[in-house]
Amino acid sequence: MHEALIRQLDEAVTEVFAVMLNLACISEPAPPQTLDVPHLRSGTIGPKLGNDQTFTASVLFSGPLEGRCCIQIEERTATELTANLMGMPPCEISPDLCADTAGELCNMIAGCWKKRYPSDLAASLLSCPIVNVGFCNHAVDAFREDVTVLYRFDGHHVTLRLAFN
Repeated sequence: MHEALIRQLDEAVTEVFAVMLNLACISEPAPPQTLDVPHLRSGTIGPKLGNDQTFTASVLFSGPLEGRCCIQIEERTATELTANLMGMPPCEISPDLCADTAGELCNMIAGCWKKRYPSDLAASLLSCPIVNVGFCNHAVDAFREDVTVLYRFDGHHVTLRLAFN
């Protein structure tokens, strides 16, 4: 199940990045502690730049499929993604627009992933994106499936976690 889950997640992320951002990305499994505060601050998943903020967006699944999709994007990357999405120069991108982009990407990826499941599970509802500035510090969930994947593109990275029952 774990390999199929990662494949379906990769398909969803690839589709969203191609359609919304006209970008290609590659995935690599990330250690389970990737979304843990000390691990991120240690810089082991990518470069930390000065005082960069990190945008964390979550979308919750409810219904036959229960869980969460969580995306984490550093400010430099969020600025590039937002500029690409909005067709604006990076110098005109505000942190509020970056937060909106993180939420929209999380929502689109969660929906795109969910549609790959049988209709009874795909009937689950998605919450509105919940976005905050800072590191994701969710406790380890007791979900049956839990995967964290790092997506790289053009010198940037995005961390995605999907956990569900």
